[in-house]
Formats: sequence, structure tokens, C-alpha cells
Amino acid sequence: MIYLTRYLLRHHIRSQKYFAPVIFYIITMLLIYSYKPNPIADSYSVTAMLLFLAAAWLGVMVMNTEPARQYQLLVLHAGSRRKVVTSQLICAWIMQFMLTAITVLYPVFAGMFERQPTGEEWMMTWLGHLGLSLLGLGISVFFQKSYIPLLSRSMPALIIVLLLSFIQVSLSERLPESLQWLGRILPPAFYQVREMMLFDESKMSSFVSVTLWTVLYASGLLIIHVWLSGRRDLRS
Repeated sequence: MIYLTRYLLRHHIRSQKYFAPVIFYIITMLLIYSYKPNPIADSYSVTAMLLFLAAAWLGVMVMNTEPARQYQLLVLHAGSRRKVVTSQLICAWIMQFMLTAITVLYPVFAGMFERQPTGEEWMMTWLGHLGLSLLGLGISVFFQKSYIPLLSRSMPALIIVLLLSFIQVSLSERLPESLQWLGRILPPAFYQVREMMLFDESKMSSFVSVTLWTVLYASGLLIIHVWLSGRRDLRS
């Protein structure tokens, strides 16, 4: 598994398919910090929201890197599709962790904030960004070419889901009472960003609860994806 993950990570880096989402995210982040000083909670909540979008985009690119024939060879070499899928997820998570580290550390070392973050703010920042990046990855895996072959169809559908995850509250209010449950099953990105933005006013326990739900939601999506990959092995 380690050697497979290392191989896939090198291959993804050489393919440069990660280039567009990474550059888009870094440029946008730099624009956010184009002036100083900045409020800590507000700034990090905005970058967390952008990281969620970039992580989903990056996830699709990573999952679609391997051509069909090369992917089948990897499955044969690894012994199961599940191992290849797991290694792909690890590669995507490594890249997203690097983006998270840049996001968290850059404004502090560049002196972009009005003061140094407190211990609780450091915790909020790391957990919020990592949780939302994992959520973006969990959503993105179902929009890769093994589920939706055409990128021209998968990307618009992905964008719609990502946008819905930020308007779920207002969406629930406009739906009939019998359909309001639809808003509650959408990805909890809105609640995570809101807790980060209101961190100075809210309780730490509230933030931890929402973050835990975000991580569990994302983990559930990833587990379903890996399980479905195993089912495809059984059918083949």
C-alpha cells in the first residue's frame, strides 16, 4: 500500500492535473490577504470555504488522473480495486493537507493578522480547514469518471452540490414541510463555516460538535465509495 501510494503521488504530481485547482486556490487566498490587518476568525472562515471548493475540484482531478488501461493494470498489480482507491484517497488527502498547512501558516508568518491567534483559534483553524477539505474530498469521489464518465456532466453536477451545501438552511425554509429533510441531508459545509465565522461568540463545544459531524459525514461518504469499489471487484 505504501509503495502504491508513493507511485500514485508521483504520477499525480507529474501529470500536473492538480495545477488548476491549486493555483486557483492560492491566488484567491493571496487576494484575500492583499491588505492587513485582518480579523482571524473571519479570514480563516473564508479560506476554509474556498478550501472546501478547491478540495472537491482537486479530488476529481486526482481520481481522474489514471487512464482506463493504466488503472486496470494498477488494480491487477495491487490485487484489488479497493487498495487502489484507498491509495488515491491518501494521495488526495496529502495534497489537501499541504494546502491546509499553507492556508493556516501563511497569514501568521506574513503578519497579516491584527494579533497572534490564541490556542483555541489555532485549534479552530486546523480542525475547520481539515474537516472541510475532507468533506470536499468525500463529495468529489462520486463525480469522477468511474461514476459519471463525461467531465462536462460531472463538474456542473459537482458545482450544484457544492453550492447547495451552502444554502441548505434557506433551502429548507422554502421547501414544504414534508420535504425539509432534504436540507438536513446535504453536506454540512454551511454549518462548519458559520461556526468558524462566529467562533469568538460561540462556545468551543458547539464548534467541536459541528466539526465532528462534518468529519463523520465525510468519512461516511469515503467509506461508501471504497465499499462500492469492492463491490465492483466482486462483480468482475
